[in-house]
Amino acid sequence: MKSNLLIIVLSILLPHLSYAQLPSLRIIDGTLRTVESGMLVVPPKDKYKKIIDSLDQNLKKSPNDTTSLFYRSLLYYSYNQKMAEPAQTTKGTLENLLIAKNMIERAISEKMINVNTKILRAQIYAELCYRFSGDESWMFTPAVIQSRRKLFETSKAKANDSYDELIKSGISETYVLEKKKVKDEYPIKP
Repeated sequence: MKSNLLIIVLSILLPHLSYAQLPSLRIIDGTLRTVESGMLVVPPKDKYKKIIDSLDQNLKKSPNDTTSLFYRSLLYYSYNQKMAEPAQTTKGTLENLLIAKNMIERAISEKMINVNTKILRAQIYAELCYRFSGDESWMFTPAVIQSRRKLFETSKAKANDSYDELIKSGISETYVLEKKKVKDEYPIKP
């Protein structure tokens, strides 16, 4: 009787205590997604706080640990993507995405080459382009506009190159990946 009660209590509490696990990943329509309880949602802000702290500590000790770089980059992306922060000019999202970009590029330079890594890199660059789509000329000085335009163009080229690389690698979702390519132009005309 007591053992049955213990099993019931553990089965109820265990899902709520498993916050220290890395998020489940799934590629859906050419996009790498975190899966929460079987649903495609943005992870709750505090859910991965312990794992983020652990990843940050691990990266301080071993800055080239590809697994830590990948998951930390994924979490930066997850909390700063348009599903999580839809306004293009939300403070901090661009900076966090740039951190994610640097981390995923470092993981790739350390020879972490798999489909998830390549898809995440393409998504981060495409998301960077989205962050510039709300730029208006009254918001920035001409020098800042010029640097933002350059970053947009670089991100667009990298995103499209990444999608081309994925298409050439023979992923079955060629049509979907082709549609994900960035076709927008920087909104402030020279």
